[in-house]
Amino acid sequence: MSNLPVFQLLLQDNPNLFSTEGLSSLLQDCLRLRYPKRHKFIYPSLLDRQVYLELAGLGNGNAKHDEIIHRIMTDPKGWCLDAPSSVHEGARFYENMGKIFGSNFGTELFLYHTIRDNIQDIQKNLAISGVSQRNISIRDRLFSYPKIEDQLLTLDSDRIILQKAVPEIIQFFVSLVQIAPAYNLFLVNKDKRNIHASVTTVESYAPKAVIADIYAESCNWEKSEQNCWRGKSTFRKDPDEVHLYLHLDHKENEIIYFKAVYPDLSRFTRFAEVA
Repeated sequence: MSNLPVFQLLLQDNPNLFSTEGLSSLLQDCLRLRYPKRHKFIYPSLLDRQVYLELAGLGNGNAKHDEIIHRIMTDPKGWCLDAPSSVHEGARFYENMGKIFGSNFGTELFLYHTIRDNIQDIQKNLAISGVSQRNISIRDRLFSYPKIEDQLLTLDSDRIILQKAVPEIIQFFVSLVQIAPAYNLFLVNKDKRNIHASVTTVESYAPKAVIADIYAESCNWEKSEQNCWRGKSTFRKDPDEVHLYLHLDHKENEIIYFKAVYPDLSRFTRFAEVA
């Protein structure tokens, strides 16, 4: 499929199409086609409806194909009568989506999933990694680590890379927590309750986790006219919170979540007022 004319056109937009970043960017562009004025496209050729439909493997992108897809998505029960029960469950989920997101929502969702499946087939056939390097800066510390591109497949070789990076990611998180002023460290349980944790507890998961992810979060809080607190994301050298997610399997059945919180709670206006 990678030899089809549509890909030759997309290669003119981005010669690095057949790479992790190239395929991921292609799918991100597809997701943003609904709001073309708000997004800078790496693949502007996608703005041609015919190109988009050819990427989905739907021939020349004529009106007839649009009508076929529209009929399928407006009658979910009709097109899946002979399908397994799991497909029927999915069809029921999409039945009334048009009323919420617009009449074309089902069609566009179907098209995107078709395109994503095609791109993932190419990725697998060409053995293109589904992992990229993420560069971050937290508390004036620079760090780089492998992160899953969520629209691509995670290959077996990617899983090895991700697992090998876990101890280093954990050590980076621990070092951030211990920089003065030292942060308060918590384990967040399944009921979303904060339980005080130690550095040793965090480090104990290094041999158990297969994927680790880390990010910082800061907000400016202000009251709305309805007297409700609203947070707007902002940057702080010492962030409000630093989060560490540890996946104990590749199916996301079990995730351990640690949270490090800035020690001076007066920063958190909404909590100070309640107190």
